[in-house]
Amino acid sequence: MEKVQIIDLSVPIQQTSPGSPLKVDIEYIDHKQGAKVFGSIFGLKGGDFPDGNFSAVEKLTLTTHSGTHLDAPWHYWPTSEGKPSRTIDEIPLEWCYSNGVVLDVTHKKAGEEIDIADFEKALEKIEYALKPFDIVLVMTGATKFYGKVNYSQMHAGTTREADGPEVDDC
Repeated sequence: MEKVQIIDLSVPIQQTSPGSPLKVDIEYIDHKQGAKVFGSIFGLKGGDFPDGNFSAVEKLTLTTHSGTHLDAPWHYWPTSEGKPSRTIDEIPLEWCYSNGVVLDVTHKKAGEEIDIADFEKALEKIEYALKPFDIVLVMTGATKFYGKVNYSQMHAGTTREADGPEVDDC
């Protein structure tokens, strides 16, 4: 059996800075509070639970654009390449497991465009030729700003041509 390394690329859900355009609020409910909150649902009192403890939970308020998602075309337009854009439940799981390559474009500043030539240079630098089904990760360096007020303006973005048809097929 071939050894496979799986790398979790997800961003943890975390409380955002005040004023963040993609506001995430997390309310932590401890075991004592859980007994009160859930006890009332079942007609029980806090004392009905051992030591007055029950389920600790987090109450999240966020949008589906918070954190990691891979159904970007759906978020921006109802169609892509003349077909309905796929939602997260329509993304084939096998699209999430393959060989990966990181293209470093951290030299691009916030607001600048990342074009096909930038990707070609990044591939040349690591001496890699893309293969069908490779997962391409674009490293802009903007992760250090995640959760900050101006995060959405703190990175470069790809041109339409650099996105390519593979991305639009999502």
